[in-house]
Amino acid sequence: MNRQQLLNAAKRTLQARKCAAEEKCDSTLAALREDKKWNEIEHSLRQAEIDFVMSDGENKSHAQKQIAEHKARRDEFLKDRGLAADDLQPRYSCTTCNDSGYVNGAVCSCLKDEIRKLIIAESNVTNADYTFANSRETNSHNRAVYKKAQQACVDGRLNILLTGKTGSGKTYLLTACANLCAELNKSVLLLTAYTMSGMFLDAHLSDFATHQAIMDSLIDVDVLLIDDLGTENIYKNVTAEYFFSVINERIARKKQTFISTNLTLIDIRERYDERIFSRLVDQNSTLVAELTGADKRIKKA
Repeated sequence: MNRQQLLNAAKRTLQARKCAAEEKCDSTLAALREDKKWNEIEHSLRQAEIDFVMSDGENKSHAQKQIAEHKARRDEFLKDRGLAADDLQPRYSCTTCNDSGYVNGAVCSCLKDEIRKLIIAESNVTNADYTFANSRETNSHNRAVYKKAQQACVDGRLNILLTGKTGSGKTYLLTACANLCAELNKSVLLLTAYTMSGMFLDAHLSDFATHQAIMDSLIDVDVLLIDDLGTENIYKNVTAEYFFSVINERIARKKQTFISTNLTLIDIRERYDERIFSRLVDQNSTLVAELTGADKRIKKA
């Protein structure tokens, strides 16, 4: 989903909550109004409140006492039926905005939370614990790369190309970037290069509407993260052409693309044509960094 679709979906969630809370309250009140004793208590309370407003001096003090007594009767009546005074009003999930999503025209934190949940659900990120805060990276060079990558997520300007040997932590860092961008309310999509190549083939073999939907899912997202570039299947007249189209269009729209690969820069140049290579390694728009060190997947004895 694009940003507007995410916003609309989040609003629908809040609206559903709002309606559910109001419907439950209406149902409770309707049931109470079927009881004569309840109606008598409510009538007496309303009359006492009117007397309080219209009276003065000693009469006002008397009316105030009557209000307190009637409220006590009402609370006792509700308690006997497993209810409370709060049940006479809708119990909204967010008491700040009453599940409207906005406070004085500003977006409420509850709407932001719903958008964030949708972003994470849409992002294809399976490791929520892969974050910058949870990183156990000790290599000083890699820690410097982490810091630059984290800043790129926050700034929203640079693309990222991570190189390094198997087990150097590229997938962890890429996922940490995905989780951070989601927390920043950016739409995110994390996928392997192998999966992306399959999407390209599906788009190539589909009707126009399906083709466009697949390509839009890769182009419209705020941050596209591609893991293990170089492991994808190469389909003639498909993979390279579609990959270039996605990368080029995203650059034109100033959308961030983060890529990890086991390939060296020389390998990338040999595997992809000049157009793709020049865009992937353009240091004016891309943080190109290598993660180093021993394979983190191999446990020490």
